[in-house]
Amino acid sequence: MLFLEQLTNGICTGSIYALFAVGFGIVFSTMQILNLAQGVYATYGAMITYFAIADAGLPYWLAVIVGVLAAGLVAVFVDQIAFEPLRRRGVQLLGAVIASIGMWIGLREILSIATDATPVGFPPSSVPRGQISIGPIDILTTQLLAVVLAAVVITAVYYLLHRTNVGSAIRAVGYEKRSAQIAGINPRTMIIGAAMLSGSVTGLAGIMLAGGQSFNFNLGDGLLLQGFAAVVIGGMGDVRGSALGGLLIGVVQTLSASYISASYQDAITFGLVLVVLLARPTGLLGTANFQRA
Repeated sequence: MLFLEQLTNGICTGSIYALFAVGFGIVFSTMQILNLAQGVYATYGAMITYFAIADAGLPYWLAVIVGVLAAGLVAVFVDQIAFEPLRRRGVQLLGAVIASIGMWIGLREILSIATDATPVGFPPSSVPRGQISIGPIDILTTQLLAVVLAAVVITAVYYLLHRTNVGSAIRAVGYEKRSAQIAGINPRTMIIGAAMLSGSVTGLAGIMLAGGQSFNFNLGDGLLLQGFAAVVIGGMGDVRGSALGGLLIGVVQTLSASYISASYQDAITFGLVLVVLLARPTGLLGTANFQRA
């Protein structure tokens, strides 16, 4: 019984990690950028949703849409301000990593000032409450919501990237920008679209994480570490791999906290990353095209 409960909790937590990892993976596979500002998008999604509810009085679902779109716009802003000038100059991975660190710190400090570094939380009456019983297991409504949204969004992102012309164009730009341009694809348009998509998905992950707790301007920092680990485990360049990695980390962390110790959660997670890298450097579902990154 306890095992089933903890497994369910792990899947719910892993669904949030999976959402974040998919957003993180979109940026990497499209732009070849290890974007350390990705966690800020999750924080902005949650914070703007909070302000939309608490200050603007919007209903929860409308506020969520506002937060998701705002996180996407923040991602586009970061890309165009920090990464686009580097792309034009042909700067390689290290320069983009340094630029992303600068954007991460700057954007996080803006939120710190805006909230006086004080924890906030969605008004209790605005968030879906209650529990749903599935056999002997009781699941919080917010947890079930995270699982359902993760499944729908990840499926939709996979379909977009692998079953539509737009997705084919985005992947072509990520694989070889110059060849895509020769084929008539506008790389900058595709990159902006990928940044918007990535930021929106990441913002939704932040909103789901913040739904049942208080949070502050550091919300996305923890997600960044877990999301990066999920992408490495699942495989860079594959949405399904990123989602699988996120679910696996959520389950492993929850079970290790219950049966070993919560103090060892991160050690076990990154030990798992090391094992996967040694056994399969491209990740569980990754391809050799991304091994060089």
